[in-house]
Formats: sequence, structure tokens, C-alpha cells
Amino acid sequence: MIEIQRLQENFSLIRRCVGWTASEFGDKIGVSKMTISNIETKRYPLTKIQYIAIRSVLDAEIAKNQDDTQMLAVLLDLLVDNPDNYKDSEKKELLSKANLISPSILAGTATRKEVSKEWISVATKISGAALTVLSDPIVVRAVGSWIYKTISQKKGGKI
Repeated sequence: MIEIQRLQENFSLIRRCVGWTASEFGDKIGVSKMTISNIETKRYPLTKIQYIAIRSVLDAEIAKNQDDTQMLAVLLDLLVDNPDNYKDSEKKELLSKANLISPSILAGTATRKEVSKEWISVATKISGAALTVLSDPIVVRAVGSWIYKTISQKKGGKI
């Protein structure tokens, strides 16, 4: 499943945007810091079970803290769920900005809410897609659709 590969490709940035260390993220999904490190460095491929655990924790965090996880919600849409909705130039610029400001969350020099607010402001100027993702009140990021897609796919990509 392509979403699993896309999540693994971008996992380090996603983890930094949520503001958790590798150890903290590992604790959230029940694995070691080393497992998180191995996922980030692509030493081992991300499994479907790990993907489901990671997405569940991220979606729960987004649902619980909507005001300070807007950047995370848009990045998941951009990087994992719907990258085809964005132009290559938009992707490049949004990723550049996210990589530039996300370390401040882990360093504690800015709050997740401050960084998210600033990034969403920039993202909206770059691409109106950020507003589309954040304005969907039913799904606050399609919580049910990714899990249905993940668990219903059999090997070979057929349902």
C-alpha cells in the first residue's frame, strides 16, 4: 500500500510536527525508541500494523487538539493521503517551510500551536488546499477512510 511507504518516507517530519521525541512516540504506539529510529531511517519497512498504530495515535491527537495540530493535519494530507491534490511546486515549498520550523517544536522554542498557526498562514497563501482539509467538519482529516482503505486491502492491492 502506497500510503504506508509515503508515511515512512516522511515519518521524521511528521513526528517533529506533532512535537514528540522518538522515545515519546514509541511509548504512544507501544514500541521502542529504536523501532521509531529504524522506521525513520528506513532500516526496516513500516508494517501495516505499525502504520495503523501510528495513524490511530496521530488522528487521536488531531481530534483531541484541533487548534494546535492543523499543520500536522495538512501535512498528513499533503504527504500521505492526497499528495496528488497538490502541485509539485506547492509540495516543495510547503515541505521546505515545515522542515524549517518544525524543529522549534521539539526544541521548545515555540509551541505546537504557534508553529501550526504560522505554518497554516503560509500554507494557505501557497495553496488553498490547506483550507479545504481543515474545513471538513465531518472527518477532521478523514479518520475513517484511511483505516478502511488499509484494512480492506489484500496483498496485491485488490480489495
